[in-house]
Amino acid sequence: MLNLLKINSLFILIIFSSQIFSQEIKTEVSFQTNIQNQASFWSKSNQQGLDLREKNLSVINETKLKNSLIFFSLYQVNESIIIGESFLELYFKKNSSIKIGKYYRDFSLYLNDSLSSGSMLISRNAEPMPKIGYLGSYNFHKKPYSFNYGFSNAFFKRNNFYDEAPMLHEKFIYLVRNSNQSQFGIGFVHEAIWGGSTLSGTSTGNQPSTLKDFFKIIIAADGENETGPHPNALGNHLGIWDFYYIFKKNNQEMKFYYQHFFEDTSGLRFANKYDGLWGIELKNHIKKNSILFEFLSTKNQNTNPPYVDDSYYNHSVYKGGWSYKEFSLGNPFINYDNVNPSKVLHFALDASITKNINLKIFISKVISSDSELLSKISLKNKIKNNQYISFEAYPNKNYKNILLKYNFNI
Repeated sequence: MLNLLKINSLFILIIFSSQIFSQEIKTEVSFQTNIQNQASFWSKSNQQGLDLREKNLSVINETKLKNSLIFFSLYQVNESIIIGESFLELYFKKNSSIKIGKYYRDFSLYLNDSLSSGSMLISRNAEPMPKIGYLGSYNFHKKPYSFNYGFSNAFFKRNNFYDEAPMLHEKFIYLVRNSNQSQFGIGFVHEAIWGGSTLSGTSTGNQPSTLKDFFKIIIAADGENETGPHPNALGNHLGIWDFYYIFKKNNQEMKFYYQHFFEDTSGLRFANKYDGLWGIELKNHIKKNSILFEFLSTKNQNTNPPYVDDSYYNHSVYKGGWSYKEFSLGNPFINYDNVNPSKVLHFALDASITKNINLKIFISKVISSDSELLSKISLKNKIKNNQYISFEAYPNKNYKNILLKYNFNI
């Protein structure tokens, strides 16, 4: 009975929003069940922190108004209602907006999240964090260049490592050059975990969280009690240098990108060599097909104690590392609770087999170790107008998982 009430509440919410807002509205409702109840890598990675082994009902709604966007996604999993990506974005003059709610990222917008192994910083592996941010852009007069920038602040959750949740500071800036057929961008993204109160690690108890400390976090300044020739910055800092190039001709598109990861000033200066995410995506080079290849390397991180602060996604003070609700915030091949330098090859295909049937294939391999292929196959069939049924299989050697999904658009 309780489940039925929750299901009804989701539909009432859709109807309520549709009645209030008269602008463009898109709504998708889906139901998913699991035939084989086993966890495999791609059934639990890049799934927005959801457990796909459980039956779930989801509602996704996007409402566009004249000067704002309202987006929400709700998931019912067993007895729980989970709020997925849900936010309000208010647009202002001169290409700027304020965004508040639970959402992922506003940088690396070239990245195809439906095919990629995952952004180095913010993928769709974990639930989105509660966040408030500002976005803006500046176009040079009569020149093909523009600056895109933004900053935001988010909040972690209390857990076994934190009796008071830390905060997240995020900022980015991109220089973009546009031409008739191409776009080239260079970006710098900075993330920092700070504040809160820690229960374990090299420093426990309340962490610096004053306004003065916040300004130190913004510029990655040293802590008050740090000594020596190379003192550590206050908080846990990480980020990427972000490079991408997109070329379009007729209906074809070719995309190259490289996200260079850094955890400290040595990585900022590329001392960790070519570490990060390399990718190429080809769209419509084969008609109605997208093909993606990625190479991920984390082999050049400093893994020797006591320099654990230099290892990716880990930290000696914030023991929860680069994670949210026990899921890595970034690429799922990088572990947030131990150091596992590796190299990964990832292939993905999105193909239209017929007018009504779509195929997706994922194949990944950790090539730096003797591990199995990690694969996923998805078939989506349009059965009626705005109605679809999907079949997903995860045919890995040790774990097998099969999902059935039905969804329709309103």
